Amino acid sequence: MKKFRILLMMVLCLAFASTAAFAAAANKAVDNVVSMHGQIVSINDDMITIKDTNSDNTVALIVRWDTEILNGKNGEDVDLNRLHVGDELTAYYSSISTRSLPPQSRAYALVMGDGQHDGIYMHVSKVDKVKNGVKFLNTNEDMFVTIPENVEDDAKELKQGDKVLVWYDFVAMSMPGQATATKAVILD
Repeated sequence: MKKFRILLMMVLCLAFASTAAFAAAANKAVDNVVSMHGQIVSINDDMITIKDTNSDNTVALIVRWDTEILNGKNGEDVDLNRLHVGDELTAYYSSISTRSLPPQSRAYALVMGDGQHDGIYMHVSKVDKVKNGVKFLNTNEDMFVTIPENVEDDAKELKQGDKVLVWYDFVAMSMPGQATATKAVILD
């Protein structure tokens, strides 16, 4: 009987550990941001379908009340009713999607523009105060961006979970990449 209890406890511990690991992985995936540059091929109520400029890939994006729709040159808000089939944009969306064709996912941001010199949308994972500004790591953990105070007055207010639109000229070839913003708009 004692061996049975020990075995049962081991099974329960293993089940709990795997559940906790799965939950952590699921929460991590929610924060990842995937992007696609392309053209709008259809608009149906709260669903916008984008076709990739460089391939035949498409994605249907669910546009919610909290989806940011922005001008890629200046970061200003764009009204949803100003979007039309054929418009060029960069879509930023959740890495979690359906298995349908095209896959459907939640849109975080639609940045209008040709993709050249447009702002890049990011979620903030970690923030460090640096001399004359802040340095943050995005939630994909593939980019550090430094925002000097002279670029954005409210840079010191940036915190984990915020959403930003940043512009930069080049990325240092490191792991993760590093860039200094030439312009930034804190969206939260």
